[in-house]
Amino acid sequence: MRARKLVSIPLSLALVSGLYHSKAFAWGERGHDGVTRVATRLVAESEDPETQKFGLFLQRKENMLGHLANVPDIVWRSLGKEVDAISAPSHFIELEVMLPPGNPPKAEAMPTDIKSMLAVMAKNCSRAAKVPCVEGDNDTERLKNSGHSPFRIQTLMEDLRDTFKEIKALELSLAKEPKAEGKDKDDPRTALTQKAILYAGVLSHFVGDLANPHHTAADYDGWNTDQGGLHGYFESEIVDSYPLDLEQTVFDEANRHEPMKEIFGKYKGNYLREAWALALESNSHLDELVGLDKKYSLLEKSVKGDRETRKRAKRKDVKDTRSQYRNFTVLRLAVGADALARLWTEAWVDGGKPDLSFYRSYHYDVKPDLIPLRYLPSVKETTK
Repeated sequence: MRARKLVSIPLSLALVSGLYHSKAFAWGERGHDGVTRVATRLVAESEDPETQKFGLFLQRKENMLGHLANVPDIVWRSLGKEVDAISAPSHFIELEVMLPPGNPPKAEAMPTDIKSMLAVMAKNCSRAAKVPCVEGDNDTERLKNSGHSPFRIQTLMEDLRDTFKEIKALELSLAKEPKAEGKDKDDPRTALTQKAILYAGVLSHFVGDLANPHHTAADYDGWNTDQGGLHGYFESEIVDSYPLDLEQTVFDEANRHEPMKEIFGKYKGNYLREAWALALESNSHLDELVGLDKKYSLLEKSVKGDRETRKRAKRKDVKDTRSQYRNFTVLRLAVGADALARLWTEAWVDGGKPDLSFYRSYHYDVKPDLIPLRYLPSVKETTK
């Protein structure tokens, strides 16, 4: 498979990239790394011997996968404003602009492509403010503001599945060839397996994003409820303050309760619906997070205004509040890890269950190129 590169980035996105940087952050480094490593061990604990073998492969690469899970927030964010502008909206989805008042729809009722999502947003916007209108004078700006994370997860899953299919095809082909005696031969599956590791690690980032309720809402940082700055306080300061047993507790929770099993079971085989289901489940816990802050950590309300006059809310030191947030934090990280483990396994099964035990490379993709957002009509790709 030839490498792809971006050749067109909408100027309108580049010009406004600085307006939503913090919006693209979900968990801090520890959160994304933890979701990833817990997920590898969930797969490795499978009762199915084949899946367990796949999980052991993932577990051997858990540190690399954890690094790759942080690439979108660190490596790609450092590539410049134009790249950041095209990438940032893929980290979140503002569900308010698609959900009419009342009971939220099921995943099967959510948009199936970008065109239909824009149509839903336009229709909702005409309902006399019962549903908020997404800002923007054109489709490019509206997509920048609404986000489109479920489609990012869908296409990364397709890329991962298709890479597994290629590995499986080579596996079957090699099985028919006589083994060369005394000849050192590079395994042609190696490069494809490195690509699969890249897709799996980056996928973790966006799955982890949607497990954080803030990444499913327009008020991602608490400013509309006079709690400005809540996003970073919760996803980084609180999470980073926990002792080293946090990841073990998350594993125990996910392994024992399998929080996404029933939800994903309804949509197995449909990657986009699974992503929407994760977003909807996460969004249903937003009020709980807001309530925790109001009850346990908020000292002084935030003040709205422009960049020069607005003030973040004042909060208690995390050492005094982290115990009140712990159950919620563990549950959200467990949802992310369980969802990721299921998606990894699903892509591997759909890809033909390739045997990856042959892989012995020390290759480490420290600074991978941006994976194109091929579902966006304004992003063109070429091959080289």
